[in-house]
Amino acid sequence: MIGSSDDDSDNDTDDKEITYHHKETSDEKKIHWSDGVYLPQDVYSQYMTRFERRQACYYHEQLQEVRQQLRNENLILRPIYKDIGYHMEPVNTFHHKVNQFMNQTNSYSFVFKLSRSYPTASQNHLAKMVERIETTLNNLLTSKSINETQYMAMKIDRSTVRMNYLYFVSDTHKEDIPVQPIIVCNNGPTNSISRYLGRLLGLLFNDATHCKKFHKAYNVIHALNFYQKSGQLRPTTLFVSFNIDDLCLKFSHQQVINALENFLNFYISSDHSIQGMKISTILELVRLVLDEQYFFYNYKLYRQTAGCASGSSLTIPLVYIYLYYWQRDLLEELINKNELFIRYQDEAFITWNRSEDELRTILATANSQFPQSMWNITHIGSTIDFRDLHISNQNGVFRTSIYHAHMYNNKQLFTTFPDIIQPPIKQNTWKWLRAAMLKAIRYCSTPDTFHEDRLHIQWELQFYKIPDTVFQEAHNEILEDF
Repeated sequence: MIGSSDDDSDNDTDDKEITYHHKETSDEKKIHWSDGVYLPQDVYSQYMTRFERRQACYYHEQLQEVRQQLRNENLILRPIYKDIGYHMEPVNTFHHKVNQFMNQTNSYSFVFKLSRSYPTASQNHLAKMVERIETTLNNLLTSKSINETQYMAMKIDRSTVRMNYLYFVSDTHKEDIPVQPIIVCNNGPTNSISRYLGRLLGLLFNDATHCKKFHKAYNVIHALNFYQKSGQLRPTTLFVSFNIDDLCLKFSHQQVINALENFLNFYISSDHSIQGMKISTILELVRLVLDEQYFFYNYKLYRQTAGCASGSSLTIPLVYIYLYYWQRDLLEELINKNELFIRYQDEAFITWNRSEDELRTILATANSQFPQSMWNITHIGSTIDFRDLHISNQNGVFRTSIYHAHMYNNKQLFTTFPDIIQPPIKQNTWKWLRAAMLKAIRYCSTPDTFHEDRLHIQWELQFYKIPDTVFQEAHNEILEDF
């Protein structure tokens, strides 16, 4: 489905290391769409203009309608994983998938269940976590292991701190539409530490491996263009993409600490410190974050004993360091400074100028030497799909177009539901159309692929019964800007 997405946004203020699924700022966002109170903002406690208050009340009424209709039909509505829109399915089907995931994962350890007889259990647990974390930070400041600026960047904001929570979204890009866990930790006790360390370690990793971290998928086109102009792209050059979804949830805490220590000792200069922090201090803070991974789900408290919270800014840098420095000598063969190494959130892309057999041998050897399968390769070849980009090497010239991912929910139509959950193409057709056209202009490298995508846009409009005159007007207006 074409749509305005995070990839196309020009807003760089967000931490793009994680997906927008994790960026919920309202307490209400954790509630399933089949239950709970829906109010986008608290219209009674926050200052608003008359128009804003009227709009908030309108959304509230629409959401209540959605909630009631879902209850009547025994359905649940979930956001689509790594995409825009919603997936709807029977409540029992969804809960079966969630229960299956919770029973099969070895990453979550049950701690206790909330009960009416102990109503303050969650507050007490949060208070103990805050005390442990603040004690550690205070001790580091007193011993001058961190400075005042670092302390202020990592300290807990007691006015907003709350427990992390887990919810599930639907992965409609996979058959059977499995659920994907999302841990939201915007205001969690270790969030500030994770954010500080995530930025620090991410920059170190990028510098050490010549990795380019991109915030938008179309930046890959610019990198490939430079790669081609520098003479690196050959007729036999292969493209490789992989993701680290599973690894984020499963890595051993001790093994990632060992890999991180190896990385820091190898990369940091002889004084064994960076930004005034010694390696031992960085390791202590990372251990603290990994040890204090508690979250609530379905009125139960869990601890994450493997992997790292999907919403943490520290997760992805840690996983890439784990991948690269567990067997550094071997993986230096794979990631060459003369080749492209691009990471985009939890997915990565590299170029390769040796044989495919040699590449697969290196990957197989790497996987065999890790405690678990590490490299989840999604594509290898002269033509691959990466994010929403279709990339091909045509005799030493790269070509790009839009990749339209296959969706297994077959474009569910919510025709009987209020406008608020309609897809972007229905909510604001002109805005959707402009975003789709701009994406086609950015991504399509030939007139033929641009024409094909125009036809795809027209097909989308026809599917939602939007007159073709709307497309013609928008098409002409947008092209006038170029």
